[in-house]
Amino acid sequence: MNAPSAAPIPPLGPIRVRAAGCVVWRPGRTGPEAAVIHRPRYDDWSFPKGKLDPGESYLTAAVREVYEETGYPVVVGRRLPTQVYDVSFGGPARIKRVKYWAAQAAADAEFIPNSEVDRLEWLTVSEAGTRLTRQTDRDLLAAFAAAPVDTVPVILLRHADAVLRKRWEGDDRDRPLSEAGHAEGRALVRTLAAYGYNALVTSPLIRCVQTLEPAARDAGLELVRELALADRADPEASRAWLRQVLKSGRPTIACTHRPVVPELLSESVLGQAVRAGRRALAPAEGWVLHAREGNVVAIDRVKG
Repeated sequence: MNAPSAAPIPPLGPIRVRAAGCVVWRPGRTGPEAAVIHRPRYDDWSFPKGKLDPGESYLTAAVREVYEETGYPVVVGRRLPTQVYDVSFGGPARIKRVKYWAAQAAADAEFIPNSEVDRLEWLTVSEAGTRLTRQTDRDLLAAFAAAPVDTVPVILLRHADAVLRKRWEGDDRDRPLSEAGHAEGRALVRTLAAYGYNALVTSPLIRCVQTLEPAARDAGLELVRELALADRADPEASRAWLRQVLKSGRPTIACTHRPVVPELLSESVLGQAVRAGRRALAPAEGWVLHAREGNVVAIDRVKG
């Protein structure tokens, strides 16, 4: 839990406090309703957030903090603006960074009052804007409302770190992950679970298969092998596959190779949204394509 914050300012030094949270929403009669929480310690109304545990990612911290503060499991959607501000309050320099996501609440959950959050109200965007205590949270709410939140994720992963080609004497299709790559694959499990996927698709090459095997075991899902995701696959076949997945409306994780990703992110598939996805992926990184009615409305980056 975190004390009330000042308005965001340019960083004055290294980040000392790392936190994450969500604008949690559910479908309402006239549009999405946002969960606004009351913290008795500060007597304020805000969004759920909290500090990262050691070794924890921002994304998994956001999901955990929402559950701890509200009792709601959530499925994360698109990224929202990051807040950076000074929390020194007259002492040594302390800069805080808080990353946020839109996140849909599980329909069958209920709020559980606790020592940190004693009230939760579901409000329309207009009502929430009036109830929130700080302008920074009202700005966050405006960003939440500025684009659709009822989206479906399609995540395009580059496979985890593999044994170097020069150190592998067999067929390149059988070149496996390195020890570091296996660790990256395990680290992806919690991160990917936050997106509520129900389909796992991979290039048939072993390094891609091994990247998603931990997630497949965790979710109890079949790992489908797709030639359109293979290294040196026909670019038009790769693009056609992605168009089909985007139109399916099914939350999907797909693992492929570095050369294939630019073809999948071509403007012919994604339109103007592709501009957000130009930078090359590191091993075990991915692009999250947030789709609605087959169209990509936002692109985020993800890593385990």
